[in-house]
Amino acid sequence: MKRILIILFAGILVCVTSNAEDLRTLFINMPDSIMPTLTKSDKMDFLDYMDSGMRARVRNKLGGESEMTLYQDNMLSVKTSQSGRLDMVLFPYKNGSNLICIIKTVTARYDDSRLSFYNEDWTPIESESLMEFPQFDDYLTKEALKSDSLDVLKKESMLRFQSVTALDGALEFRYTSLDYIGEDADRFKSWFRQDPIRYAWNGKRFKRK
Repeated sequence: MKRILIILFAGILVCVTSNAEDLRTLFINMPDSIMPTLTKSDKMDFLDYMDSGMRARVRNKLGGESEMTLYQDNMLSVKTSQSGRLDMVLFPYKNGSNLICIIKTVTARYDDSRLSFYNEDWTPIESESLMEFPQFDDYLTKEALKSDSLDVLKKESMLRFQSVTALDGALEFRYTSLDYIGEDADRFKSWFRQDPIRYAWNGKRFKRK
């Protein structure tokens, strides 16, 4: 009887696990609207090159070069252009499925990232239902928040860029707008925290740590 129960449990576990699509399949089926400069064939070529241990480069629709620079079990990264990068990350989600996180980053003077989330059918999920994004004040030190010059800083820093990276089942946010503050950049640099703001995934939401 005990052996039968173990076999049944193992069978259920396999069924639940098999519900989740793997990164390869999800990437190939990514809608063109998310990465419009690359075709489905381009994405398949990326994966074939990575499997062969070759440099994964293709010519995109704009005539430029795109390159897959990372391919792991739950994460990949594509340099879509000279100034653009797309990261795709999977997080374990409901009923054995995966939450798809897409991070689009403009890599200009300072990185600026945008997040979007999807289920395995590539149906968008409201970002606000999954996390509370860091606000400007969250990037400041305690000393800065107490300073009489805080209003000046907020006025000077009109452009507020942040970069997002995925690491060890979490998302890390960094403030990247210091060069856009103006003449007072050096004065205010020490007011910003040096460590990233980290959000860990708990299976339902990203919680700030």
